[in-house]
Amino acid sequence: MTAMRSRLSVALVLLGLASACSSLPATPMVPDRAFVPEQVELPGLAHDPATPFVLLPGDEVRLRTVSVEPMDLSDLSIDETGVIFLPLAGEVSVGGMTPAAASAAIEAKLRDYDRFARASVTVTKSAGHVATVVGAVERPGLVPLRPDTRLVELLALAGGPRVDVSSGELEELADVDAARVVRDGQALPVSFAAAMRGEPLHNVRIRAGDVLYVPSSRGRLITIMGDVGMPKTITWRRGLRLTEAVARGAGIAKSGDGSDVRVLRGKLSAPQVYRTDLDALFDGEGHDVELAPGDVIFVGASTFWSVTEVLQRMMPALTAAALATTIANSN
Repeated sequence: MTAMRSRLSVALVLLGLASACSSLPATPMVPDRAFVPEQVELPGLAHDPATPFVLLPGDEVRLRTVSVEPMDLSDLSIDETGVIFLPLAGEVSVGGMTPAAASAAIEAKLRDYDRFARASVTVTKSAGHVATVVGAVERPGLVPLRPDTRLVELLALAGGPRVDVSSGELEELADVDAARVVRDGQALPVSFAAAMRGEPLHNVRIRAGDVLYVPSSRGRLITIMGDVGMPKTITWRRGLRLTEAVARGAGIAKSGDGSDVRVLRGKLSAPQVYRTDLDALFDGEGHDVELAPGDVIFVGASTFWSVTEVLQRMMPALTAAALATTIANSN
C-alpha cells in the first residue's frame, strides 16, 4: 500500500509538472537575489548565566560524618524523586540542592540522633547531569556534561555530524545549520552556525536535560543532471556555489553547452527555472550564484531550448529521483 501511494504521489507531481510546462514564462537570467537561501534570523540567548551544580536523580554521592559514631558511606544513589536513604536518618530529600545544602539537610536529620553531627557530601558520579543528542550525529544518545559545557562542545562529544565517504567524497549527512537545542519543551533561539563562529549568544551553556536535535540533510539535496560528466545528487550546505556543484558532477561534458545552464527551484508543480552562463562566469563575468536546498541543475546541449523542452528532458531523471527519495524515506 505504501509503495502504491508513493508511485501515485510521484505521478501526481509529474502530472502537475507537465501541465505547468505550457504556462511557464520565458526563461529569465539568474538574478543573484533569487539564489540567496532564506535566512532564519535567530537572536541568540541574551540571558545565559552560569548555574550552580545541584544534585540530580542518578547522581551518586559520598557521605562522611563527624559524630559520636562517624559514617563513611560511598555510592549513595539519588533516586528519581531526589531522595537518598541513610541509616538512622532514613529518607532525605536532596534533589536540586547544592552539595553544601545537601550536607546541611542531612545534618538536620542526623541531629535527632546526634546533635553534634557534622556531614559532608561529595559527588562521586554525576550520572544525572546529561544532555540528549539525537539525529544525524555519529554517537546519538546521552552525553555526560562537564561544568560549563557549551553547544559546540556538546556536538563534538556526540562524535560530530554524521558523514558518508562511501562514494569517495566526503558527504555531510547532517543539516547542522538547522540544529536546535530544546530546553523545557521550547527550542532555544540559537543558531549553530553562529555558535561555530564563537558568538557567545549562540554558543550557549548546556544544562542537564537539554536535547540537541540535528536533522538529516536528506531532502536538502542538489541534483546535477544533463550534459555533465557524472550526473549525481550531492548534499546541500550553506555557501555551496553553482561552479562547485557542476565541478562535483565532473564538469560539463563535451556535448554540453556551458552557456546554457538551467537551475530549477521550488515545487515541481510550479517551478521557477533560471538560466545562467557558466562560460561567461569562467571568463570572469557575472557572479557565481549560491544554491538553495532542493535546487536542480541542468546543463543543456543547446541555448535554444525552451523552458518546456528543458523540463521534458529533466522529467525522467526527476521521476527516478522522486522514487528513490520516497523509498528511502519509507525505510
